[in-house]
Amino acid sequence: MKNSDNEYSSFNFIRFIASHWKLLTIITVVAGVVAFVCASFIKPHYKSTAVVFAPRTNSISKILLAEETNNERMDIKAYAIEEETEQMMELLSSRELLDKIIRKYHMREHYEIDTARKYWQTKLYENMEKSLDIKRTKYGAISITFEDRDPQLACAIANDVVNMLDTLKWETENARAAAAYAVMQKQLEDVNAEIDRVDDSIRVIMEHGVFDFETQSERVMQQWAIAVKEGNTAAQQRLQALLDTMAIWGPRAQALHDLQYSFREYQSLVKQKMMDSKVDMDNHIPTKFVVQRAIVADKKCYPKKSLIAVFAAISALILTIIILLVIENLKGMPAKGQEKSSEADAAPAEKDQPNAE
Repeated sequence: MKNSDNEYSSFNFIRFIASHWKLLTIITVVAGVVAFVCASFIKPHYKSTAVVFAPRTNSISKILLAEETNNERMDIKAYAIEEETEQMMELLSSRELLDKIIRKYHMREHYEIDTARKYWQTKLYENMEKSLDIKRTKYGAISITFEDRDPQLACAIANDVVNMLDTLKWETENARAAAAYAVMQKQLEDVNAEIDRVDDSIRVIMEHGVFDFETQSERVMQQWAIAVKEGNTAAQQRLQALLDTMAIWGPRAQALHDLQYSFREYQSLVKQKMMDSKVDMDNHIPTKFVVQRAIVADKKCYPKKSLIAVFAAISALILTIIILLVIENLKGMPAKGQEKSSEADAAPAEKDQPNAE
């Protein structure tokens, strides 16, 4: 019974549609035509897209001055992995980059935003974030798309975002390189002062006749042994006095020479780090591999007039069917007066039934 009821309901619905097909056709066609015409008055939007790859590293000193030549990360031609790509996407989506674009292309005036109104800055950044689309491609690259009513402007901004990435990244990394250089410069000054102090101490010890403790003590001991063998008392006394002096100053001289050697090694390391920081400060290489530059779009991306017309036509058709069904149901419902009279007629009939029996 349920299947037959469903089939009967479906047949009634089809018969209902067939009975109103002229009205439904007219409304559907009119809605589609009106939507198509109205879409013609919407200002078209255009998209331009640039595609870039992120490099593994942007440190010139690491790439050009690294001793390890078999490290793929130090290869200047190596493409980035997920970590570097995510970092670049964060830079591309940063407020600093948006601010540069807004100032350069006067986007507040372009979007006709009234600064006297409340939350105008929020609206400005919302428009920019809607227009600028940063996303990863399936091959690990980064696509930079800008959408605007002006195709020339959309192309210029998409390419400028790529260009500004170099400046933004260089400014960020240059600040760190400059700070590192200042730290190494202070360290170099400190180690130079320590080396001067050690040199002065060694100079004082040398004034007492101690120059090279190990070599000198060995030679003095040899001479002292010869003097003892020959019975040269004067030479023994002179050499003994020198041995006594070396016994006092020798260990200090040895410790100072070891400290001097350590300081000079550290001095060399600090100078190397300073040179690396200086290279990163004064020079910079492109921070991306440009795969595709944006070009001026000759076909609009919005609005799609045919799609809007189809959607409007379908919506009008569904809405019209719903309205007609509601009207038909309202016509089939009895009025309140009729309901009361039917109830009154039914009551005497029920009373007469026992008498008839």
